[in-house]
Amino acid sequence: MAINRLKLTQTNVQRLIRAHGGTKKERHWDTEVPRLFLAITPNGSAAYKLQIVKPDGGKTDAKLISVDDGSPEIARALATKELGRMALGDADPVARRRAKKEEAKREAAATFAALANRFMASPEKSPPSIKQRTYDERERLLRVHILPQLGEVPFRKITRPRVRELVRQIQAEAAKHPRAQEGSNPGARLANECQGVIRAVFNWAIEEELVEVNPASFRKLFRDTPDKRPQMPEEALKLMWNSLRSNMGRDEDRNSWTSALAIMLHAVTLQRPAEIVAARREQFDWTPGQETWRIPASQTKTNETYEVPLSPLAAALFLEALAKHNQAWVFPNQVNDDHIRHDGPKQRWIRVRNKLVKQSKENAESCPVEGVQLYDCRRLGRTLMVRELGVSPTIAEACINHAPDRSMQSRYDVGNNVDEIRRAMNLWGKHVGNLVGDNPMADAINHSATNLKAG
Repeated sequence: MAINRLKLTQTNVQRLIRAHGGTKKERHWDTEVPRLFLAITPNGSAAYKLQIVKPDGGKTDAKLISVDDGSPEIARALATKELGRMALGDADPVARRRAKKEEAKREAAATFAALANRFMASPEKSPPSIKQRTYDERERLLRVHILPQLGEVPFRKITRPRVRELVRQIQAEAAKHPRAQEGSNPGARLANECQGVIRAVFNWAIEEELVEVNPASFRKLFRDTPDKRPQMPEEALKLMWNSLRSNMGRDEDRNSWTSALAIMLHAVTLQRPAEIVAARREQFDWTPGQETWRIPASQTKTNETYEVPLSPLAAALFLEALAKHNQAWVFPNQVNDDHIRHDGPKQRWIRVRNKLVKQSKENAESCPVEGVQLYDCRRLGRTLMVRELGVSPTIAEACINHAPDRSMQSRYDVGNNVDEIRRAMNLWGKHVGNLVGDNPMADAINHSATNLKAG
């Protein structure tokens, strides 16, 4: 490699590049600034570089500027500035760039988005340790509502006022949605759920000794527990049921019968809508007189397997749904790759209710379903079981699969309540059937179950 010394001027630089033979590297050192040189590669490209001598005696080159980007005067100014920084003990440009990249990596790893990703990927916060639906809901809340605001913020710099401000923003934005107006406190539940996810992430970070304080550990800002609702009129259930039945015969799309039957089964089985829409064909036992739906622990709110004794009406409704298709899900979506949305029954209820209310107002009549929510069916069943059907509160609680009593008294009561629960479910199913005029005979159910197994 040729080594030459001359004052690097624009004229000399252009001449050296033109004279370059294109077979080897060349360095042409500047006589004005020590260790500044023009480097020409075999392919003819050129750049101003500065030779750096490290404290350990090693040498390296730092590119200052390419020939196309500036003049030798600019290169000399940059080189002089760099030499002055190194004289004061500052690191060389290569080391600074490497340190800058490492710092950028550390900063990226220190963001709330990175912390949330680690939280979601941890074994104890992923299925099967938690329910898939819980995991998916946390992922959705983070992606849609939390990370757009906090994702790039270093998690150690997130303060309690910052989280409180975000929770208020989420509530205010959610309250604008038309569906939010159905509740007594619009946006409150979503805001509190987002706070809960942030709190869970930081609690995990504390356990991992990544932080010492949880900025989301404050009391809920919004009251999301609804007031005690009045008892749902039985006429409302009858009107809604008959309306769903009549529309099922006219509607062509699958969503019409899936959500309609899911609503009816919610009223008859008193199980949660999200558990009903996720039912699978394999979860049913069609033994005559002992028809049972077994909900796996991964799908229940209590995280425990629950067996639902099916009344004749409930069994008939499930068989009606299964007879419409051969999919694994009882209520498959339109593309048959999953079940219908968990809020499908709720939205169908709202649409039918609004239609019925509108029709009543046009006729200057009162409507029993006005203001009635889907979940009021579950409340009605729990109420009437105890007050009118003679079911004990303990069995009524078991029928709706509330978390079991963990008191010392219950621990010593090891009796099996399956028969009492089935009796209560049959009483309630018969009551609903008599109310709505849809009460099939047991032999017809057994016949349908036999045909279903044969198919």
